Amino acid sequence: MAKRKSGRGGIQAGGPPRTGFFRRMSKYLGRILLILLGGLIFNLDRLGDFSTTLLRHRELVPYRLRVFLPGGSAPAGQAQKNEVLQGRVTEVYDGDTITLLAGEKNYRIRFYGIDAPEAKQQDGIASRDALREKILGQDVTVTVKNVDRYGRAVGKVSREGRDINLEMVREGHAWYYANYAKGERDLEDAQRIARENRLGLWHAEAPVPPWQYRVAEKNTEKGGKK
Repeated sequence: MAKRKSGRGGIQAGGPPRTGFFRRMSKYLGRILLILLGGLIFNLDRLGDFSTTLLRHRELVPYRLRVFLPGGSAPAGQAQKNEVLQGRVTEVYDGDTITLLAGEKNYRIRFYGIDAPEAKQQDGIASRDALREKILGQDVTVTVKNVDRYGRAVGKVSREGRDINLEMVREGHAWYYANYAKGERDLEDAQRIARENRLGLWHAEAPVPPWQYRVAEKNTEKGGKK
């Protein structure tokens, strides 16, 4: 076998480099794995509880594969006031905002009459996780009350006859948003009961309403730009 000198004066065995071969093999195997994972994700409806787990941890799914998740390639829909949407919850952003896949379109839904703690607030993550446990990956019905300035459908969400908006307030995972839902006695009573029993966010001595928190955050940002 022919030999050639190494860069340090030593002797190395000659022959074709194998680096390119391994790179090509890794590339092909990677493509095959992506195809297999894509097929698995595409059949989420048949995967039972695993599908919900995958939706809950979508940030761990490779970006190229997210298109195979429910609603991953669906266009955005625009709901109308008083419209009733029926579909599957594919994403929960926080304790009062979700994505609903209905009629092959994605709708951003803001829960009517409630306001959940922001992610950076105390109990913000707990509120989001509570809502995920209730409806992520599940079929729900949304009765649209109105459409906000961001184009989100603001509505009441129900699952199998359960009022999810009310449950979130009753369990202390959200506030009754009276300024935008006046006269909702059920929500008002639910908040009173949660507060009296120190449930959820009410375990704190003086929880900050999310609307006040958002104003404070904006003021802080403005002050930092001066």
